[in-house]
This record gives sequence, C-alpha cells and structure tokens, in this order.
Amino acid sequence: MKRLLIALSLALISAVALADDLTVYPPVPGLEASLHYRVRIRPSSDGDTWREAFAWQTECKDEEAYFDTLKGWTHTYVNFETSVPVVIEISRVKGQPIRSAAVHPKRQASACFVKDGKVFVRLDKPCLVAVDIDGQMDGQDTGKGYKGPPIHTISLFANPPLAGKPTPDGPGVLSVKPGEKPPADGDWSTLYFLPGVHDIGAAFPVHANRQYYIPGDAMVYGSFHNAEWPNGHHIRLFGHGTLSGASLKHANALKKLFVGSSKTSRKPIEIFGASDTQVEGLTLADSASHSVMLINSYQEGHPNEVRWTKIFTWRANGDGINPFGNTRIEDCFIRTQDDSLYVNGLGIRRVVLWNDANGSSFVLSSVPQRPLLIEDCDVIYSRAKWHHWSGGRVFNIRGENNEPGGQGVIFRNIRISDPRPTLQQFFLCMTVPGPYGDAQSKPGDLSGILFQNIFITAPSVLGEPQLLWGSEKARIQNLTFENLTLAGKPVTSPEFFKTNEFVKGLSFSTSPN
Repeated sequence: MKRLLIALSLALISAVALADDLTVYPPVPGLEASLHYRVRIRPSSDGDTWREAFAWQTECKDEEAYFDTLKGWTHTYVNFETSVPVVIEISRVKGQPIRSAAVHPKRQASACFVKDGKVFVRLDKPCLVAVDIDGQMDGQDTGKGYKGPPIHTISLFANPPLAGKPTPDGPGVLSVKPGEKPPADGDWSTLYFLPGVHDIGAAFPVHANRQYYIPGDAMVYGSFHNAEWPNGHHIRLFGHGTLSGASLKHANALKKLFVGSSKTSRKPIEIFGASDTQVEGLTLADSASHSVMLINSYQEGHPNEVRWTKIFTWRANGDGINPFGNTRIEDCFIRTQDDSLYVNGLGIRRVVLWNDANGSSFVLSSVPQRPLLIEDCDVIYSRAKWHHWSGGRVFNIRGENNEPGGQGVIFRNIRISDPRPTLQQFFLCMTVPGPYGDAQSKPGDLSGILFQNIFITAPSVLGEPQLLWGSEKARIQNLTFENLTLAGKPVTSPEFFKTNEFVKGLSFSTSPN
C-alpha cells in the first residue's frame, strides 16, 4: 500500500512539475505506448527542458464492423496542457528518419520543419492539430481504391489548463484504483480514476450533480450512460485521459441491436435529458457506436458543452457528436469513419474534422429553422471508400430531412483543405438522384442558409459534381453563397452546382475578407 501511494505521488509530481505553464503527463501504468512515434515537448523559451510525453495509440482492428480498408491503420496522439508557446519533437520509435512533415490546420503552427530525421513543431497557443508524416495523407489518394500499406498518423493536442481538476484525496472525491470496480453510486461527488488502466464495462451509470474525472495518465475502457431522463443534469465528464470502446463489441458483432435505453449501451457517452452537462478534454477512442450523445431539446439557460474533446473511431456507426437541441460544441478534433457532426444544437466552433471511409463532416438531416452558427471549422481530410452512394462528403443531407429547415443557419469560415478529397463537398439532396440512391426527404423545404467564406482547396478526385437536388415537396431555395472559392478561384455562378428544377434562388457574392 505504501509503495502504491509513493508511486501515485511521484506520478502527480511528474505531471505538474512545470506548474501551470506546461503539464506533460507521465506514462500510463500498464498501457503500451505508440509503436510508431515518440514525442518530446518543451517551452519554446527554453531549449533544455525536453519532457517525454506518453504517446497513445488507437488502431483499426481486423474484426467485424471495422472498416476493412483501414485494417492496421493507427493514430498516435498526445495530450498536454500549456499556457505558453511550446516546441514539440516527433521521431520514429525505431529510429527511421522522417523526410517531411506538414501541420493541419496549417495556420495553427508558427513553425514546422524536419531536422536530423525528426519533426519540430511550434505551437504558440492551445490548439488541436494533426501532423502528416512523409506525405502519407497529403501525398497520395487514400480513398476509394487505396491498396497501399497501413497508414500511421499522429496528432498533437495542446490543451489549455483544465480548470477545477480534483485531487485524489480532495473533499467529496472517491479515488478508483486500476482493477477495482467503481461504485455506481455512493457518498461522493467526484469519481477519480487513478493512473493506470480501468474497465467499467458497458453503460456505467452516471448521475446528476456528479463529476467523473479521467486524468492524462489513465485509460478507461467502457461507456457512460444514464438510465433515467431526469437524471441528466449537472454532469461533468472531464480530464485528459482516454475513454476507449476497444473492449466493447459492436452491435453487428453481437447480432443484436442496442437501443438508447439499453443497460448495455455501446455509445461512449450517452446522457438523456442532458442540461448543464459538460464533456471536456477527454479523448474518445475506438467508439463502438455514436461517440457523444447529449440528448435533449433546447432548454433556455441550461446549455450543455462539449469542449476540447477528441474523437477517433474506426467502425460503422462510429459517429462523432450529436448536439441535439441543447449542446454547444467548441474546440474539438473529430476523426470518424462514420458521420462527424450533426448540424443542430447551440453552435459549433473551431472543430477539426477528418473522415477516411464512410462519414460526412456536417450532416444537415436535422438542420433547424432558427439562428445557428457553425464557424471557424477545418475539414483537413474528406476521404471515402465508396463512390456511388449517399454518404460521405462535407455538407450532406442525403434525402433524410423530416421537416423544413435552414432559415437562420450560417456556415462561416469553413476551410476544406484536403488536397485529395474523394467526393464532392456539397451533397444537399432532398431526394437522392441516381446513381447515388433513392432516399426521399419528407415534405418541407430547405431554405435560407448562408454559406460565408467557404474555402475549398480541391475538387473531387473522382470528378463528382457539386449537387443541390430538390423535390416537388421538399425544395431547395434562397441559399446564399458569399465568398465561396474552389482552388483559390471565386465561385460566382449557379452553374457551379448540378441542380434540378426544384432548386431556386441561389445567390452569389464576393467581398474582401
């Protein structure tokens, strides 16, 4: 027991050794580090204080429901906290030299260069970025038809200092040791997962007015779920550790459909009646179903927040975040193999988006008819394993709207920087035309959306047309495009889109940024 307490104390000291300026977490006891990349970090003002960061790894398995074209692909990531500019060094674990590197989004890094076979990246403020190593993503088409070797990618997550971090022996804190089964309830307000590897199983119950803290040196396998609608308020799930679904079988593998009220829900975070609830800082890896579901209609003055959250999924139905009507999403990194974000909630800002196999960046099938701003987002990769089907793309409806929507919705400052997108960026189809499918939205027009400052780096590598496709009972009308560009050239004509007779009132303009 004494030895355990000493080890925990040393881990805590290591994690906060540089006070509030830079927090680099130590290795996770019992968890193997990345097999591909090693990462060191230091303040940019001091060249002698390199700190080894624990490099996590998530991998696409060779199992049912995982996308077969991504088998063996990995993503390495590191989480740290900083309030000062930092320099990060990336090298290969086995020592092979790195030849080239590029940061995405590019504007987030003040420097990125290779020296002596290692990458050096300078980040001047908190941000979430990916670093393409040796052009594995930028230099080749990894979408439909890719037959190359598994791709090993890496992200750097420079988080701002996390407010309100508990201590293991703080008031109201119940500390859970690795291997212990945490209590579902009790006389505590904060459940603290101590450094190491934990397994809470499927649908571990969460309760109102409680906190669940996963520090940056803890891995928790399983999922969080509340069983009753009134019990979804004032919940905080936070920390810089990882919540992983890798131990949970997908519903397809179990030959059983798990509904939302099931006690065996596979959704990593699923909270019904969510209000005043927060998800902050966590990484969600290998989700067995939709990653974050904060389910509620709009509640005046009681918003939910998802902030500085990172998501990696490899499986079918491994969607990102659905805000429903009452959630604000800010400063997140989402790499999914199904849909990334559903356009709803209270606003979406500063999100980095990445798809490889099947998903869309922004799903508009439940787009509301009220003021809603989606701004300052970066789509760094928009790839797909399919060709003629209705999924994928950046802006997608795919014939699934259930009611009128769009009025008051603004997409502003959306940068689609993928140099090799598989499909078109716009697939706003109230009815899906052949050869993509035959889905049909219910009656109700899509109208009034403003697309402002939309920058598209490259068209579909497959030559797919930009589609706006309405129907007699679900028309598309009065969409405004202000500063829409493709490959740096302004789009000023409706001929940019392939349309049918049920699309009217498209407006284009350009103005200085």
